Amino acid sequence: MSGWVQGNSPQAASTWLNNQGQAIIINVQSEISKRMRTLTAQLQKELNQDIAGGPVPFTSRALFFNFIVKSDGSRTNQIIVRGDQAAYLRTVLTDVNEVFDKMIPTQSAKLNKQGNIMGLKAGIGSKKLIVVEEKGKKYLIDTTKKKKKREQRVVAVREKKRRSMFFDFFQKAEDGAKLILTDVSGTYTFTRRIN
Repeated sequence: MSGWVQGNSPQAASTWLNNQGQAIIINVQSEISKRMRTLTAQLQKELNQDIAGGPVPFTSRALFFNFIVKSDGSRTNQIIVRGDQAAYLRTVLTDVNEVFDKMIPTQSAKLNKQGNIMGLKAGIGSKKLIVVEEKGKKYLIDTTKKKKKREQRVVAVREKKRRSMFFDFFQKAEDGAKLILTDVSGTYTFTRRIN
């Protein structure tokens, strides 16, 4: 963009200043978005490190960055937990008080490094693993184990359990955003949203 030349009309000077101001605003907004994108990658890395046994591919790509430019030229930067991952991770990222039903593995269960029952989906599909109910309680049974002791065939028991939050997503995202914006003057609004 060429500079304003002395001797031009006041209207030309006003247009030049306006264009310069718009260019500065766009450059600052782009820089903020660039920093927020980097923060998103950093948060994903921290989440991956905090997951016991390491993340599965599903959770290793849970976070992504997006921005929206509004009609007035202002920009909203978003750090988002993807839909399916958000439903799965919600209780460990945001809500420590939620109680939910799940199959809790027994000592007989073979677990992967993330603590999940190995071959669960395939086992249920092939009827190797079946769910049975006894006295109002549900059990996951390994039908291939012909053990005399019943408890050796029980792979998991459905129980109410409270998951503990291990990664405070909202607090980490807000603290990180405040830190990367310390040298950028302006007014910022931080919004937390759970759908």
